[in-house]
Amino acid sequence: MMDVQRRLTEKRAIRHVEAPTSMPVFRSVTRVWHFPSGDVLLERAERRDCLIPDVDRVDVPVRGTEQVADAVALDTNTAVRVTDNTGNVVVSEFDKNVKIG
Repeated sequence: MMDVQRRLTEKRAIRHVEAPTSMPVFRSVTRVWHFPSGDVLLERAERRDCLIPDVDRVDVPVRGTEQVADAVALDTNTAVRVTDNTGNVVVSEFDKNVKIG
């Protein structure tokens, strides 16, 4: 069994995030897995990994990529946020310089 499959079957290892746009930021993301189902797995350094459903696009800076079957793994080292713009759910790099208000 591949490591990713094993981690998905361990309920305590993965946190399923049903409303990802309600979270301000996911820190310490080291790898992003985008599956054909639309699910995205955020691997996080020294933190619990997060599974996010129904993602349309991933837009993060990438150091390297790997394809395993139909899934694509993107190596990164960033903080990300999930936004819903006009019906498209996007995982993108968190911009610390954004001013609110």
